Amino acid sequence: MSDKPLHSFTSHISGKNAKVSIYPDRVEWERSGSYSGAAMKTLGLSMVMPGLRKKDTEMIPVRSITSITSKKGMANTTVSVIVPGNTIDFRVSHGEAKTVKETLQRLMLSN
Repeated sequence: MSDKPLHSFTSHISGKNAKVSIYPDRVEWERSGSYSGAAMKTLGLSMVMPGLRKKDTEMIPVRSITSITSKKGMANTTVSVIVPGNTIDFRVSHGEAKTVKETLQRLMLSN
């Protein structure tokens, strides 16, 4: 696994902001959120201390990607990465969408 991403960007995935990195062999993303229960138990400290926040990380191998589509909206573009049994939608700016789609397509075709 490569340690240096080819491209990194911020996206809106499933209602949360995510940090997304595209590597030669995989796409990884991390979403942060707070535990509402933890906020109550820690008197709100989990809201201001990143160490107490919930982190949700996911990864898909490039070899699993079967298709990539994009749909332009008013404020942003949704780049959909289709894998068997799932579709991951990355909401990004119009300019960012082109780079994301082209990077993923290049990787798909080279694997």
